[in-house]
Amino acid sequence: MKGIAALAPTLLLTLILTSCMSDGYTDTAAGKSDTYINLNVSTPTAQARAKAPAGSTAGTSGTLGQDETSPNPTEEEKIYSIRVWAFKSGSAETAAPIGFKAETGLNETGSHQVSMKLLRKAAGDLDNIDLFILLNAESIGVLNDNNCNRMTRQELKNAVFNSNFGIKKDGSAQAITVPATGLPISRVITNINVKNNIADNAAEAATKPVSVPLVRAVSKLHFFFARKTGKDTESVTVTKIVVNGETLTEASPVFPEAATDAEKDTKGLTGSLNGLNYLTKNLIFGAIATNKINPVADPKVYIQNTGEKAQDYMTRLSTGVQEGCRSYLRETDKTITGTIHFKSNASLAERSVVFEIPEAYRNHELVVYGYFSGEALLDLNLEYYVANWNEKAATDITFN
Repeated sequence: MKGIAALAPTLLLTLILTSCMSDGYTDTAAGKSDTYINLNVSTPTAQARAKAPAGSTAGTSGTLGQDETSPNPTEEEKIYSIRVWAFKSGSAETAAPIGFKAETGLNETGSHQVSMKLLRKAAGDLDNIDLFILLNAESIGVLNDNNCNRMTRQELKNAVFNSNFGIKKDGSAQAITVPATGLPISRVITNINVKNNIADNAAEAATKPVSVPLVRAVSKLHFFFARKTGKDTESVTVTKIVVNGETLTEASPVFPEAATDAEKDTKGLTGSLNGLNYLTKNLIFGAIATNKINPVADPKVYIQNTGEKAQDYMTRLSTGVQEGCRSYLRETDKTITGTIHFKSNASLAERSVVFEIPEAYRNHELVVYGYFSGEALLDLNLEYYVANWNEKAATDITFN
């Protein structure tokens, strides 16, 4: 297997936690300036930070790393809503949050600002906090009502979604494009030391950033096909693609497992995979006609070269070879398996080849490249690529 990319979208989300409006809390000490602790939050991408001035959270461009790709399409980085829960570190699983903020009705690409305050009375002597962060909750139909501001840590951990990012009743994919409500993006980071980052006013808090990376709660699976020019490939078609339903989940966790602030770059990147249930119906992609299977001089050119940068490869592949189909899927701990059915021409019998794609966790990009070489009775050859999609620091929330 060859890895492609850690997708690094040009996402600059700034959450400035300074206002109690819509937080769902009542100020029991009205008029006292010290009732709340103020935090500023921003979300630059890895590439944004690469070109931003020292100490700045600004910037939305930068040099991509070896294993990073830009979002494609840009809707993959759209921000339509934000929800943040803050808990005092070490508090019980049943404890209520010491802070909550929700903003909906947004339509941002790359940057946004939102404010929030923590209730000092509830926080007490605050050194460390735990954060649950969810973007675009409406895309999964959960946590988007007015009562979620009091959800406990346990309730958030147990939250799952089973709507969208699966299979329709007719077997087709539910999300072949990014939904109008965006993709779900989330993270749980614990033991974030904020003792030196809190302040009683927004201006002071804005000078003290703390970074928290996010990951998408879904994966992206897509197929590309090409054929060798001539060689009797003028009539080849992919008749259907069948993904085995027992490798896809009925529901998956909204949030990944928690990671401490010290381990946030390497842990807490997948959901809790215990007790998952799987589908019984197969996912079926329809036929891909000959005119969507690009004729190329040498299909093997579109296999990723050793040492080739991920974005360079994906640009080559998507430019020279048409994408046949795509789906955004819920996280699964199983290897995704299935079959690609094809015909050399309409008069010949349908044949099929089996594919297996490991590591189908959240935040992964799964690519199957198939090509008709014009050799060996027009066999379909397959190449698989599994990529970390927007992993680690590609999307961060920075607390100031």
